[in-house]
Parts: sequence; structure tokens; C-alpha cells
Amino acid sequence: MSVSLGIIFGIVAMLGWGIADFFVANAVRKSRVTQALLWINMISFFILFTIFLLFFRLPALPMGTIVFLLITSLLAFISIMAFYKGLQVGNVSVVSPVSASATVITVILSVLILKESINSLQAAAIAITISGAVLASFKLHDLMKLKLKNFSRGIEYALVAMFGWGVLFILIDKLIEDLGWFLPFFFLIMIEIFYLLVYSAFTKRSMNFPKNVFVFIILSSIFETTAFLSFGFGISMGQIAVVSPIAFAFPVVTTILARIFFREILETNQKIGIAAVLLGLVLLAL
Repeated sequence: MSVSLGIIFGIVAMLGWGIADFFVANAVRKSRVTQALLWINMISFFILFTIFLLFFRLPALPMGTIVFLLITSLLAFISIMAFYKGLQVGNVSVVSPVSASATVITVILSVLILKESINSLQAAAIAITISGAVLASFKLHDLMKLKLKNFSRGIEYALVAMFGWGVLFILIDKLIEDLGWFLPFFFLIMIEIFYLLVYSAFTKRSMNFPKNVFVFIILSSIFETTAFLSFGFGISMGQIAVVSPIAFAFPVVTTILARIFFREILETNQKIGIAAVLLGLVLLAL
């Protein structure tokens, strides 16, 4: 069984984002979401800037590419803010699985716009992996307890995140074609920091470094940076229709870590989701 580099780095991205989200969950319990997000990006940018100085050179960027970077970064900023807002005002059991469905949009757009072709086995494996990620991202017991009037709370933000992330990966794929696997994330994180600073200026909220969770912030930055670079390298080596569902199955990793460290009970749907993702990964490797 030969496993492509795209799949391997997609798995690394899945692990990176899953572990990073576990640490983010710890960080935002003792600090504000935007505050944590800013400093995670700041430390990630420091890591990327060091790599840039050692191995890369600043290319000449056409105005069209600069505008494209600004738009892509804005979409990334809007998507993550919508997701966190959804979690703030809505129910995790609704917001999380809807947002996790973003890769469905990416796969559809990759076939329609990028003209990527997938065979029937790959299509089945992708569907299984996506379904598993969605199932692992919420607790069915919590969903069953929701009243009808509360069920849709936060759903509008979840839909914004879903469509935003779904389109974002397609735009990133285009940037990687033009700039390579590293520079798009270097520029995107730099611009996203600018948007966060502008947001904090308008909202007049303090963005001081949250010292009480500095370990979680640093660890989140390291794993998130690893995930971004692995994802970029993965889609530069393989089809985004295949790599994206693998990378976006990261809720499985976060769920497993919560079970190990927080002693959270895995519900039946989460166990099925974890098994489905593992099956999907095996099928994609065939």
C-alpha cells in the first residue's frame, strides 16, 4: 500500500490542528477569544518569519496577487470570527458540526472549479471521512436536550464559517500555485494580525498577552503553524479534494485528547465518527 505525500501531510495537518484546538480550548477558558487568537497568530508569525529569513526570499508581488492576499486573509478572519461568535451565542452541538462541514464545499468547488477528478473509491473515502469528522465534533446527548427554539441559535454564524472556510481552501490552493507552499501562509497570518489589531482598535478591547495561559498560547501556535505548513505542502503535492477532508478531520484528534486529559465520555456518535475517519484514511491510502 503506497501512501502519497499529500495524504501523509494531510494527516500531519489534521494532528496539528486537532492538538492546537485542544490547547486553544484551554486558553479561551481564561482569556478572551480574540486576545488568544491574536497572540497565537503573533507567535506563529514569529516562527514563520524566522523560517522565511533562513530559507526564503521576498518575491516581487503583482498588485493582483496583493489584492488576492488581502481578500483571502479577510475571508479567513471573517470565518474564524464567525465560528467563535457562533460558539459564544449558540450551542456547540449545532455550531461545531455545521462548521466542520466546510470541507464539503471545498471538495465540490475543487471538482467544479479546479477540475480535479476523483475515482469512486476516493469519493466514498472522502464521504466517510467527512461524515466521521462531523459525527466526532458534537455530543448527540447535548443535541437531543436542545429545545426547538434554541436549536438554530448561532446557526447563521456556523454557516458563515462553513462557507467561508470551504471557499478559503480553494483560494489558498490558487495562492500555493502562484507562491509555493510556504509564502501564502506567511502573508495570510501577517495580514490577519493586521485585521485583528484593527478589530481591537474599533472594539477598544485590551489585547495584552494573557500571561496566565502563556503555555497554552505557545503550544497552540507551534501546532497550528505546523498544521498550516503541512496542509500547504500537502495540497502542493496532491489534490485538495483529497487532502482537505483529511486535514479537516481534526475534531477527531481534539475529541480523543479531551477524552484522555479531561476524562470526557465519548458518546456513541463520536466513537462511530472516530472509526469512520480511520476507515476513510485507510481507503484513501489504497
